[in-house]
Amino acid sequence: MRTDEILIVGISGGSAAGKTTVARLLAERLAARRATVLEVDRYFNDHSDLPEEQRSRLNYDVPEALDFGQLARDMANLKLGRAIRAPEYDYAHHASRPGAALIQPSPVVIVEGILLFHPPPVAPLLDYRIFVEAEREERLRRRIERDVAQRGRTRESVIRQFNDTVEPAYLRYTAPTKADADAVLEWNTMNYAALDAIAERIVGLLV
Repeated sequence: MRTDEILIVGISGGSAAGKTTVARLLAERLAARRATVLEVDRYFNDHSDLPEEQRSRLNYDVPEALDFGQLARDMANLKLGRAIRAPEYDYAHHASRPGAALIQPSPVVIVEGILLFHPPPVAPLLDYRIFVEAEREERLRRRIERDVAQRGRTRESVIRQFNDTVEPAYLRYTAPTKADADAVLEWNTMNYAALDAIAERIVGLLV
């Protein structure tokens, strides 16, 4: 595979805006190009050395919570046609396992996560940027549904965290990067027509 054939597509937006769903659906539409997905959430910093109570109080919605240096190195290697060993993050224990997942390069690499458009090391590696937008109340509803069902959280704790750290960080770090996006995808409901159009644009960018 020639490295000039590898296109890195970035997907960002607020927490629970629908980034993961959009990445999956986009990969399905680009299956003929063997699209692969890399989640920014894999790169949360490891805090397994801290007491559990202290780990639970950390702010996970700011740039400092993620190892963007490692993410940039991994993206650069994928861009060069090299396989990477991406970490896995354990939300229950706030611990990271380095090198846990083998990810092969492909003609289209879709990278998705909050804050993706914010850090300088990552920006030059993104060939096409999609900002997924959903209204605040819809994002909160989805986050409650996800965190209660999948992460053992209570509704009250999810709402408190959303108001205290998630939304303020979104307004400070993520929302302003919408201006840098090549496409803004409204995702209060699944906007398949708009997603199909974006997929066609991406195919047009491939060599």
